[in-house]
Amino acid sequence: MPGFTEGEGAEEFIEALKGAVVPRDRKAKGRDLLPPVLLLADGERAAAHAHQAMRGLRRMLYPDGAKRVPYAALGPDEIRAAAGRRPLTLDLGRELCVDVPRRTGRLRLTDFFLTRDIVEQAQDPRAPEPDGRALRDHCYAQRIARGPLLRALWTLGGDSAEGGTAGPGWVAELRRLLMRPLFQLLPRWWWGRRRTRLLLRSTRRGWYADWRRISHGRTAEDFFENAARLLRAERGRDPEAAVGRWEELLLHALLADLRRAARPGRISPWRRRRRTRCVFLLELPEGAAGAAAGERFLERYAEAARDTRCAAVVVVAASPAGAVGVSRADGAASSPADGATAGESGGLGRAAARLRGASGMPSRAPRPLRAALPAPVPESEGLDLDPVSPRTFRLGPAAELALTGVVVAALLSAPGVWLLDRVTDEPDRGCLGGASSEVVAGRPELSADSPRKQYEDARRLIREENARVDREVGDSDGTARTVVHIGSDVAADQEGQRYNAAVPELRGIALAQRALNDEARNDSQKVWLRVDSRNAGDDFANAPRIARQVAEDARKKGSRIIGVVGFSKSLKQTQEAVRILGGARIPVVGTTATADLMQVDGYYRRVAPTDSREAAIEADFARRGNIMDDGTGSCSPARAAVVVKDPRDLYSDEIGTLFAERFGARPFTLEYTPGGRSGGIAQGPGQDGVARKDSIGELADAVCERVIANPRTVVYWASRALQFSAFLDDFGDNTACEGRKLTVLGGNDLTTAALAGEYADRPWLRLYHTVHVLPAGHPRLSDIAKKFNADYARDFGSHDLWRDDGRAALAYDAMQLMAEAANRAFRSTDNVERSNVQIGLDNGIRKQGASGYLDVGRGRSVPRDKPLVILHHTDRGSEPVLYCGAFTQNPAGRATHWGPRGKFSCPRDS
Repeated sequence: MPGFTEGEGAEEFIEALKGAVVPRDRKAKGRDLLPPVLLLADGERAAAHAHQAMRGLRRMLYPDGAKRVPYAALGPDEIRAAAGRRPLTLDLGRELCVDVPRRTGRLRLTDFFLTRDIVEQAQDPRAPEPDGRALRDHCYAQRIARGPLLRALWTLGGDSAEGGTAGPGWVAELRRLLMRPLFQLLPRWWWGRRRTRLLLRSTRRGWYADWRRISHGRTAEDFFENAARLLRAERGRDPEAAVGRWEELLLHALLADLRRAARPGRISPWRRRRRTRCVFLLELPEGAAGAAAGERFLERYAEAARDTRCAAVVVVAASPAGAVGVSRADGAASSPADGATAGESGGLGRAAARLRGASGMPSRAPRPLRAALPAPVPESEGLDLDPVSPRTFRLGPAAELALTGVVVAALLSAPGVWLLDRVTDEPDRGCLGGASSEVVAGRPELSADSPRKQYEDARRLIREENARVDREVGDSDGTARTVVHIGSDVAADQEGQRYNAAVPELRGIALAQRALNDEARNDSQKVWLRVDSRNAGDDFANAPRIARQVAEDARKKGSRIIGVVGFSKSLKQTQEAVRILGGARIPVVGTTATADLMQVDGYYRRVAPTDSREAAIEADFARRGNIMDDGTGSCSPARAAVVVKDPRDLYSDEIGTLFAERFGARPFTLEYTPGGRSGGIAQGPGQDGVARKDSIGELADAVCERVIANPRTVVYWASRALQFSAFLDDFGDNTACEGRKLTVLGGNDLTTAALAGEYADRPWLRLYHTVHVLPAGHPRLSDIAKKFNADYARDFGSHDLWRDDGRAALAYDAMQLMAEAANRAFRSTDNVERSNVQIGLDNGIRKQGASGYLDVGRGRSVPRDKPLVILHHTDRGSEPVLYCGAFTQNPAGRATHWGPRGKFSCPRDS
């Protein structure tokens, strides 16, 4: 690449010039007016030196046969030929529009082209002196030649410029009378009227009125009349003076156009591509006349840029120093204060500083920056210039606009299709439940063994596994630790088994202990686990006392206790037990207790989803799912709700309150405490929409009244399962709702009784209830869940009462979580102390479990998006109608939608 002159300040000047041409601040080209730069070459070969500098600048803007930025350059021969004869702006504007940078779109210089047509008409000696209408017609004819749309309209009006038409007789006359006014005269009149409005009347674009010192507004005269008067006046003046006047006019028009083109914008594809300033390069000739023409151009450019407030141009001129200074018309040598060259002098470094420091729009026209070029060097030793590097684009503006239009049309068509489908499609009235494709949790069989025997059999499995641990650790010098299980006592009879979780929880812990110890046998980096199962009595009555005993045992020297699992119910006594264990800094992993209020400190975690997650999913299900049967086989979402809860039960009170908050529509709440302990007197509804009832009969009557008042009322049963059976007995035959359909949505406490067929003999009941696992055999089950179900069926039977209720799986996962924390502590510190196990839990554990993916991240106490399933109670079993959450780690195992064709989104944890 030809080099720029080498020397002091040269590199600094080139960098400043590049920064001016391609500014970092996109708003600078519309805000910061730059003074023109005049490079002066001295010495015997001054002209060659100036030519070398200008050629280097041109190659910087035009490195690979294509313009990098819009620019126009005039050489000494062109300037000398134009001096005193025609404005230089004619050639600059014409070249500026040739070969614009790729994919940036053409420059729209509407005002410049209009004034160019006027000036060329004025400089044509053969043209008659026009009036306003003739000048308008001439300019419109030139405009037609540049615009395909106006040219097509003119052609429709007639082939000739005078509107002549083809065709014989009355057809030609009809075309002349109708087509010519519509397609020729009307567009021309409108175009001329718009020129007047923009250039004279508009305060924003009326630069011509400002230049001619005409007031803006509707009183302004016609633009072409004023331009014709100017043309006639200038024809009577000295030709050189007239050329100067036309130079001013063209410069004002061109700079006004460039100012509009350079306005920053992020929506228009054309404006987003206008990221650079335009550049004018002038190489002034040695002769006095040519140099004077160049100097006068610089002076007029500065004034026009100030008048039009155009900062979108960089002007650089180069001249032999001897040619500068002869700028006066009388030929006398001018001083630096005369003419355009009376600017600021200095080296290239000073010019670079002024270019970088330019800010805002000056009140006076900026003076040119005179910078002396360093002494010439051979071209091979000149400064190599890297080309300017503005942003490039893959598509042109028109192509981008078309592509954007296609994308927008596609986006807009989607809601339109959806709306049309909603308007034309019949509403879905199918009831949730009854889908033959879903795997059903079949009716289990009650064991012939007594509940106590089943309970002791499970404890026996744990004792046998503990004995195995003692043998294996003694023989292999392995590491063993103890996990304490705190559970409730077993039910007294088979009926009570439907409401008791003691047996399945022990079974899940026994299966997990055996699987974990098998892993420890195969991997010396894993810990053997003993289980110390402690009975906290009926409904965990002795849980606080047992917790204190565990805390005391854990403090003893040589204690191997690393944590506690259990607590299958959310009760005030289990909450207190968790608080005691936390105070002793013992890690706890809960099984099926779901109340948020169980989280009393950072030592407690659980593997079941919380009440807040369950209530959010159930409320969404009731509001959107077709669960309310109208008696004709059609269903619709619930419009009202009655919440039944026990205010003295931690779980019942919390989940009932949360459901009421999530459901909205101001559900009515009925409070009932078993034993009639609400105060002895039945109370009616209070102002807060809550009523207390002392007996199951009163509760059933109150629910019936609500259902009669609004048949689309769902009953949300937050109380315990034992009271639900008594409620159904009274509602079916002791209320005014006998034979009326009743829809009930219940929590996990109803699951075991529902799966056992406790409510199967009530055809008027439509029951939905939650569970924490999918039925065995469901395709969404993970490999871990499938293996757990197979092991459970092998040891306890495929039709066991608790195979599908999730309690055994959650106990299994609680042991897995505790064991994973212990194994991590053993691998990292070789010290399996409770504090290290707690650190492992605090740091977060992600593990596939039998009940779903256990994503217990750092700082979390419950797995993220833990699965929850809603079952529909039917004659052939309970079928899943909603399942949400992360059943497996991979995305395919995450259920994110529910309902017909996945119509609704599942609530997700934050």
